[in-house]
Amino acid sequence: MLAKEGATAAELTKLIMQEVRRRDHWNDVVDVAITRPQQSSPNQPNWDAAFTMNGPRTPPEGAYQIVRELQAKYDLC
Repeated sequence: MLAKEGATAAELTKLIMQEVRRRDHWNDVVDVAITRPQQSSPNQPNWDAAFTMNGPRTPPEGAYQIVRELQAKYDLC
């Protein structure tokens, strides 16, 4: 298995929000928080993301796709 690059929570937040802001129709996404869930195995991501929305809305599925792509590239350090 290839080693992933390390990134801080602030760096991951910035990367995610940059991608979110590129999509005009996702303007209801206010912020994202990086969390550290309990890992069940070493090959699982060591971080996750939770979105804050403007009002009672569900984050777009594409936002979670961005998170999955970044989880494949970065470990939280």
